Amino acid sequence: MAALESETTRQSYLVFACGSSWYAVPAEAAAEVVTFPELTRVPGSPPHLLGVFAHRGEVIPVVDMSLLVGGVSAGSRRAVLVRLSRGTLALTASNVAGVSALMGPLEPLGPSGVHVHLRGPVKSGSRDVAVIDPEGLFDHLSQGG
Repeated sequence: MAALESETTRQSYLVFACGSSWYAVPAEAAAEVVTFPELTRVPGSPPHLLGVFAHRGEVIPVVDMSLLVGGVSAGSRRAVLVRLSRGTLALTASNVAGVSALMGPLEPLGPSGVHVHLRGPVKSGSRDVAVIDPEGLFDHLSQGG
């Protein structure tokens, strides 16, 4: 995704929190915010994959961003649906701030793992926000990350 190269962003993003950390996804990838029903667990899945649910004819995996980055689950029943050409992910959200134009560098927040697909930090008001590269995150999760 060209907007997530090592440069400064000026694109619109949906900004949301998962626990005490703030994240953003490109606004065009954020399909909607939903309250998800009881989930069906996936046997053998990692702890950050909370389960799946059916939504408008599609089975959608729910990923707890706090657990994915090594934190404690926020226990949220809400999620941001991130729609990509090859599928949809639900990323848990304890708070949704809305769509904002973010400014700042988009350097990877770490050299490996999920942090390669988190960029920034950028500012949204007084908050530090990690911009999620949705395609990279999808790849990471598809490979068992």
